[in-house]
Amino acid sequence: MNRRMLGTLFFMAVGYLAGSMLFGRFLPRHFKNMDIEAISEDHNPGTANVMKYAGVPLGFLCLVLDIGKGYLPVLWAETLIEPVSLLFAGIMAAPVLGHAFPFWRNSHGGKAIAVSFGVLLGVLHYSKSVWLLAVLYLFFSLVLVIKPNERRSVYTFMLFGAVSAVFLLLGGLPGICVGNLLIAAIVIHRNWSDARFGEKAEKKWKRERMGDL
Repeated sequence: MNRRMLGTLFFMAVGYLAGSMLFGRFLPRHFKNMDIEAISEDHNPGTANVMKYAGVPLGFLCLVLDIGKGYLPVLWAETLIEPVSLLFAGIMAAPVLGHAFPFWRNSHGGKAIAVSFGVLLGVLHYSKSVWLLAVLYLFFSLVLVIKPNERRSVYTFMLFGAVSAVFLLLGGLPGICVGNLLIAAIVIHRNWSDARFGEKAEKKWKRERMGDL
């Protein structure tokens, strides 16, 4: 096994382990003695729930750490593996996979939005795809509003993946384009069942409300 492959496996392992650290679960327990998953409606150990139930300062800290655990492993990996290599795609996907499906929790993790932004910020020198993801989220949040949040994430990452596939066909960096596709697939898979549940809950609420009128 050559040095590049060993380096790739090392950075994938580092990224996955970093991603599996669920700060949205640990920090509220440590500082507030609060179980975010138990008290939140969607039972997600994410930044939004920490801000809502444990306060903005702690939520902001979780946001920074979740972004950082995607950003730092990828930035470090760039010192050895070039983003043009397909091997780099696995390095990009590893922190997102760790957050969404941590090995120590029977693969029940968070929705992997903040860590995805962190990974894309880590390759900002080579690709501006982080801005594409940000614009898509803003569009589906402010212009063509999609609810609930999980369904918005599914639509956003579907379109993000589609655009990344087009860039790959047009000659974009294979490592980053395929990495974007892997990230999109992980986030879509993680949010899909929650999106369907949220949609059913919303329809049920509307039916009950119509019955009260």
